[in-house]
Amino acid sequence: MSQSKTKPRDLLKDSDLPVLDWWDHGTNDVAAWETVGLRALREVSWCCPDCGLQFLKRVIDMVTMPECPDCEPKRRAAWNAEYERYKATPVADVPELLVAWADDADPRTVFVAGSGPLRRFRCPQGHAPRLSPHTYLQSGCPSCRGQDTRIERLLAAEFEPAAFGLGAEIASQWHPVKNGVVKLAAVSPRSRKARWWQDPNCGHEWEETPAQRDKGQRLRCPVCRTILDSLAHHFPELAAEWASANPVSAWHVRPTGQTPFVPSWVCAANPEHVWQVSLASRTAGSGCPECREHGKSQVELDHHAAAERVFGNAASGQSLRHDAFTRRAAWLVDISVDLAHGQKLVIEYDGSYWHADKGDLDLEKSRDLLAAGHLVVRLREHPLPALPICEPGYTEFVVYSTAPDPDGTIARVKQWALGHVTPGSQ
Repeated sequence: MSQSKTKPRDLLKDSDLPVLDWWDHGTNDVAAWETVGLRALREVSWCCPDCGLQFLKRVIDMVTMPECPDCEPKRRAAWNAEYERYKATPVADVPELLVAWADDADPRTVFVAGSGPLRRFRCPQGHAPRLSPHTYLQSGCPSCRGQDTRIERLLAAEFEPAAFGLGAEIASQWHPVKNGVVKLAAVSPRSRKARWWQDPNCGHEWEETPAQRDKGQRLRCPVCRTILDSLAHHFPELAAEWASANPVSAWHVRPTGQTPFVPSWVCAANPEHVWQVSLASRTAGSGCPECREHGKSQVELDHHAAAERVFGNAASGQSLRHDAFTRRAAWLVDISVDLAHGQKLVIEYDGSYWHADKGDLDLEKSRDLLAAGHLVVRLREHPLPALPICEPGYTEFVVYSTAPDPDGTIARVKQWALGHVTPGSQ
C-alpha cells in the first residue's frame, strides 16, 4: 500500500502566532480549535487581549493582521491626532529633527507635518536628503535605508544557496553573533529550534524558530510589526514615494496587498504632486498622474498649465473619492484646484470629438462631484450641447478648438469660482 503524500495542514493551534492570544476559547468549540487552518475563511470568535471585546472575524484576516474593531479605530485616531499636533509643532521643538537640520530655513518657523517645500537634513552618515520633516522623523534617511536594503540583498544572495531554502529576506536577518558557532547553512527552514535574528533596518533583535518565521503573519520585525515581502523590500523606488501621511509604512504592506485605506503617494520628481491610488496599480506600473502626459490632449495640458498660472496651484489627473459618490467609487478629473475653506474646484475639458457620445457619463460624473460638495466647471467644445444641470455649484463655458484661449478661459473660471466658494465647505 502506497503512503499518502497529502501535505499536512498548517493548523492555527500549531503556529505559535501571537494571534493565538486572541482566540476565544469560551465561545469557540473544541473542534474548531483542533481543526482550523491558518488560511481558513470561516468566521470564529475572538477576544481582544487589550480591551476584552469579543467579535467575529475570519481566521485568515486575523492571521494576516489581528485588529480589534474597537482598539484599531482608537489607534488610528491617536495617530491622526499626533499628526495634527505635529502640524502645529515647529522642527526646533523636536530634538531628533533639530540635530539633523541642515536647511537654510529657521527651524522655529517650519512645522513638522503638513504641506510645504522639502527640507534639507544631514544624517550621521553624512547623507543630505531633502524630505518633509515628518517623513524624516518617521522613516529616517532614505539613503541609509537603501544602503541597508542593498547590503541585505547581497547577504541574501550569499546565504540563500546554502540555507536549504530559507527565504532570502529571512536569511539576511541571521544574527551575526548571538547564534554562536551555528552556521546558517546548517539550519533547515522547518527547524523548530529558536535562533537569534536582527533586522538591519531598525536594529531590533529577537529569538524565534525558522519555522515560525515563515508562517502566519510572516513578520520581518516583531517589535515594529513590519512584514516580510513588503513593498519597501521589493520596490524601494515605490517605497520612496510612499507618503508619510499613510497610517502605516511601506514596510507594513505587500506590493499587491489590500489596505483599509487608499494609499497616498508623493512624486519623487515633484513633491508637490500628491495622489491616491492602490498598491496593485502602482506595482502594475502606474506613475504620477500629473507627470504623465500620455492620454492627455495638448489643449487639456495647456488649460492645466493656465490653471497653475491663474490659481497658483492645480492638479492634473487627480483621482477623487467620496462617500457621496453613487456612480463610481472614484473619478479621475482633468484639473482640480484647492480653494479657500477647504473647497475643491474641478475643471473638466470636454472635447467635441471624444465627448460627442458621452453626455450620460459626463452628467453622472458631474452629479457625483457636486454631491461631494465640489464646484464643477465643464469647458464644452463647440458644438457640444449643454448638460441638463441647474445647480449653484455648476457652470459651463463654451470653448472653441479652432481658437483656444486657455489663460482667458481659466481667468473666467476663477472669477466664477471665487463668487461660489462656500465658507466652511469640506
